Amino acid sequence: MTNQNTSPKDRRKVPSEGASSNASKSPKKSPMRRLVIAGLVAAVTFSVIAGGIFYLSKSGKIEKVRSHFSSSSSSRELGERSSSGKKGEFYNSGKSRATEKSGKTKLGVKGDQDADNDFQNDIDLYGDPDGYDEFIDPYTLDENSDPDLIDEPEDYWDPEDYADPDAAVPEKKNKKENDGTDYSLPQNTGDYDLTGYTIILDPGHGGRDTGCVFPFDNPKYNECDFNLRIAKKVEKELKARGATVYMLRTDNSWVSLYNRLAQTHLICLDIAEREGKLPFSKERANELRSLLQTSIDINEDTVASGGMGIMVGSGVGEDLNDLFEMEYKLDKVLFLSIHLNSSESRTLHGNSIFYVTDDSAIESERRQMRENSEFQRSDFPIREEYYGRHNEDNQLLACCLYDNIVGNIPEFETNAHPVNADNYAVLREHGLTGCLIETAFLSDDNDRAMLQQEDTLNTIASSVSDAVKMYFIQKGN
Repeated sequence: MTNQNTSPKDRRKVPSEGASSNASKSPKKSPMRRLVIAGLVAAVTFSVIAGGIFYLSKSGKIEKVRSHFSSSSSSRELGERSSSGKKGEFYNSGKSRATEKSGKTKLGVKGDQDADNDFQNDIDLYGDPDGYDEFIDPYTLDENSDPDLIDEPEDYWDPEDYADPDAAVPEKKNKKENDGTDYSLPQNTGDYDLTGYTIILDPGHGGRDTGCVFPFDNPKYNECDFNLRIAKKVEKELKARGATVYMLRTDNSWVSLYNRLAQTHLICLDIAEREGKLPFSKERANELRSLLQTSIDINEDTVASGGMGIMVGSGVGEDLNDLFEMEYKLDKVLFLSIHLNSSESRTLHGNSIFYVTDDSAIESERRQMRENSEFQRSDFPIREEYYGRHNEDNQLLACCLYDNIVGNIPEFETNAHPVNADNYAVLREHGLTGCLIETAFLSDDNDRAMLQQEDTLNTIASSVSDAVKMYFIQKGN
């Protein structure tokens, strides 16, 4: 990723008083000289301020500066989450509490908290030649960190504080819980039957792509192994509840990002055709199948390889648009990608959920158009910005997942950002409601120890399945 450079401002040396022989000989001219000097200082100051504002505006960071001075801690949208462990409190009614940028960097490289993650978007847009699409979160929370990014301790009402023994005792709440949101988990979820629903599971990484590792300098644990193990647990749990489940990777083999996406589109074509929901002819469906099969056969993520297929480029092309419109109609199909997180600082822990929105994808693509040479490739299409994703559905599913996982495993409550809008290819390049689950931090000693316990993995699986059911109940599907 490239950093924008601004040319240095011209600076003029202003002679000090007494340096000029003319000034000493003609004191009557001194006021005029002072006015000239004051004018020059004012002009330089104005130029510096104007240049700074222009740079911030051009780089898209002016809103960040403005929000820093205008937003109170109660209205910030970054990482707020109470520590009560109650399921349902993270739901919201359209006011996004998610981060617009994850600010994550590749494993082992410390990132800038305020910098846009150009490297991540390179990966998400074009695929990594080395096969790596996993990143770490550089938000290093310590004693010098912004206190608004650190959760406050529990502050429950104590019944003994009430003098009147007959007075009604309010429901226990965390003081951050009441934030104007109005989604809540249903009290009666029935038997959790998922018959008639389809879940596409993507165990992240595999083969030559290990994902994040630990220890960093002498790896003993590979993310890809945990991802597959967790995904198989989730698969078993979902099937036990009656759901149909597709796994995009079933062993420790390399499956490119765009291979996974092509598989997803093919699965959706089968479902749509079976359910009579094809928005185009069978001939068109067969044409799309052939194009998607090419990405599977190539099994690479780079532009040059051709493995990105119909998913290459900015925006959404005609072929992908047809598939999106078909997939939006598949309201009983979800996409879940299973991952682990990592932090070089080793201060972060817990669960995080990522989802995609039109804005998160477009923001990333605009930045790439300014800064990335790949957009100048003759084989990289530049298209109009795409609007039409089911943004709120993606966010709702993300909230369901975080609340159920943390509600059942309180130790996985994160000190990073719980629910995040971002631009992952596995979420961006299809029209299904979907999320990427960063189950926990492989770099955190406690998280890693828990991930090696069978009971924890079983609870993760049941929590994800609960979240799926909760999502469908919320949607009324």
